[in-house]
Amino acid sequence: MSSIPTSESKSSKIEVFFKRLLSTVILWGLILGGLFAGGRFISLITFWLVICGLSLAAYREFVRMFDAEAMKFGQRSLAVLGVTYLSLELYGSVSPDIDRSMAVLGLIGVWMVYLLFHYRCETTRLTVLARLVFGWFYIFFLAGFLVQIFTFQPLNGSWLLILFIVLTKFSDLGAYVTGSLIGKRKMIPKVSPGKTWEGFCGAIVFSALFGFLLVKLFPQSFEYIPSYHVLILGALLGAFAVLGDLVESLMKREAQVKDSGQFIPGIGGALDLIDSLLFNAPLMYLYLHLFVQNRT
Repeated sequence: MSSIPTSESKSSKIEVFFKRLLSTVILWGLILGGLFAGGRFISLITFWLVICGLSLAAYREFVRMFDAEAMKFGQRSLAVLGVTYLSLELYGSVSPDIDRSMAVLGLIGVWMVYLLFHYRCETTRLTVLARLVFGWFYIFFLAGFLVQIFTFQPLNGSWLLILFIVLTKFSDLGAYVTGSLIGKRKMIPKVSPGKTWEGFCGAIVFSALFGFLLVKLFPQSFEYIPSYHVLILGALLGAFAVLGDLVESLMKREAQVKDSGQFIPGIGGALDLIDSLLFNAPLMYLYLHLFVQNRT
């Protein structure tokens, strides 16, 4: 017999929704304000600070979540390599005459061998190292695709980033609103009990709709991206954003934690904030490379 939602549970959901909405508006408002506040140099510095800051915070949360802090030197050195990788990706995109960040990826392999032979705990060193390296690729490597989106030429990177954020993050809003109002059929209750098929459909609709409205409101900023492309891309990214959230939910369930962190009210940690962005960034880059590059 299904339980009837009480007024207390409904008010709790409304409170969580408005906390999440307020945190999202303030956070992305500050970020996007920095991207458009000054010239190209200010935008690049703002983007570098945000992407490195969020990636470092997310990596620290990942390491804590999976209890991989025993190898502190490995954690810190890989974090430094992560910032170096993102910095070289950004600099290489701005100055294409230099080779970008393949050297860092090669260094990761060498560093893995070094850490494997110099970590003293014989029984867990491979497990800890595997977690550290997996977290590095999951966060820093995928964040490199965000750099590629922001520096994609000749379109304005700030506008491309806005479009990507709208197409990805409005799926969260659509899934939450639709799932809360009419959600009944559970998607994968063993992984994420709160997600429903109705919410999944809402995520796709919200992503496609709000992305379409953004392109229609600012057509000059997206002159090489047709409106019908945005509808298809929004549906695709909306669906994959839910999948990316499920992947993180699976990892959190494995680690037996509810949120990756607590410093963003209503959202959780940095990893909770950017998980769907990381998951979708390669798809957005692939679309730009295949369908937009030839139009410019």
